[in-house]
Amino acid sequence: MNAIVFLLGILVSSEAAVTWKDCVPPTTAHPYVTFTSLSVSPSPVIIPGNITIGAQGTVHHHFGNDVKMVVHMDKLLLGQWTKVPCSQNVGSCNYDNPCEFLAAFKTSGTCPPQLTQHGLPCTCPFNPSSIDLPPSVFEVQQISAAWQWLATGRFRVQAEMIHNHVIVGCFHVEMDIRRHGGGGFLFG
Repeated sequence: MNAIVFLLGILVSSEAAVTWKDCVPPTTAHPYVTFTSLSVSPSPVIIPGNITIGAQGTVHHHFGNDVKMVVHMDKLLLGQWTKVPCSQNVGSCNYDNPCEFLAAFKTSGTCPPQLTQHGLPCTCPFNPSSIDLPPSVFEVQQISAAWQWLATGRFRVQAEMIHNHVIVGCFHVEMDIRRHGGGGFLFG
C-alpha cells in the first residue's frame, strides 16, 4: 500500500510546476484513457507530508486484466538520466496484470476516500466514465528506509497501458521530489 502512495507521489510531484503530457500516440484509434488536466501542490512535494492532487480526463473503454502496464522511471544522477530498476514493484517495471497491483485496495478495503467521494474506483475493472478529481489532499506517510534514497531528486516517469501490443493509455511527467529533512549531494 505504501508503494502505491509513493508511486502516486512520484507521478505527480514537481518543483516548479508539474510538467506532464498525455502521450497516447496519435495512431491509437481507440484510446482507453486520456487526461486533460492535472494540478499538484505544494511544489515541491515533501515526503512525508500532504499532496493536493486534482485531475480530469476520460476512461473511454472498459478494461481490467486485459491490459498490461509498462512504467519507465529515470532519476537524474550526476547530470545524467539513469534508469531506476524495478524492485518490489517500484521503478521501471512491467506489470502483466496491473489489476493485481491495485488488489491491495480491494484486499484491505481501503480505497482512498478522496477517490470514492468523487465516484472514482481504485480497483479493476474500470468502466467508461469521466475522471473528475477536484483538488484533494492525500497523505504520504513515512516510506521505508530502503526507498529513502529514491524519494528525493529529479525524476521522469512514463506509464503506458498496453492492449494487444498497442499503447491505449500513456502518461508522462517530469518532476522534483524532496524528502523531509533533505537529501544527500549525490542522490538528491
